[in-house]
Amino acid sequence: MARLTPPRQLEEVDDCNSFDCGRESMNQWFRRHAWRNQQTDVSRSTVICDVETGMIAGYVTLSMGHIEREYLPKASQRNRPENIPIFLLGQLAVDTRFQGMGIGRSLMFYALKTAAGVAREIGCYGVLTHPLDDEIRSFYQSFGFEELPYDPRRSMIVRIKDLVRNGFDAE
Repeated sequence: MARLTPPRQLEEVDDCNSFDCGRESMNQWFRRHAWRNQQTDVSRSTVICDVETGMIAGYVTLSMGHIEREYLPKASQRNRPENIPIFLLGQLAVDTRFQGMGIGRSLMFYALKTAAGVAREIGCYGVLTHPLDDEIRSFYQSFGFEELPYDPRRSMIVRIKDLVRNGFDAE
């Protein structure tokens, strides 16, 4: 069994080219955009690596964004600004050689804990993601993500207040 590093930010020397999660679109995004987005402060990619080989076992990407009030459930639209601040969980993937080891869950815990911690200091409604398929949608649901009822892209969100209630903001 591989020994793994704690989550840390992607570094320029990390080998993104050997990463393969089994989904070519996500592999290509990681190889082409993760480091450049980090350099230009568009997003941050956090990785977990094999201690011995340095191989990237998985990554998660977070950035800031907003959603329009009209995509929220009706009860959540009242007295809100037109644009609602959110964290965007843009990518989460685990290399096929490391799947089934709980790395995806670890990266998700890291992302949600980070979001809840930052939200302690700045206003933010929730963490939004765009699952690629129903299997991934089920994974997100297990962390409390719910579909946005009026979003044509079928985005999912978990509210910061729900994360706090479930202990994700603990230091």
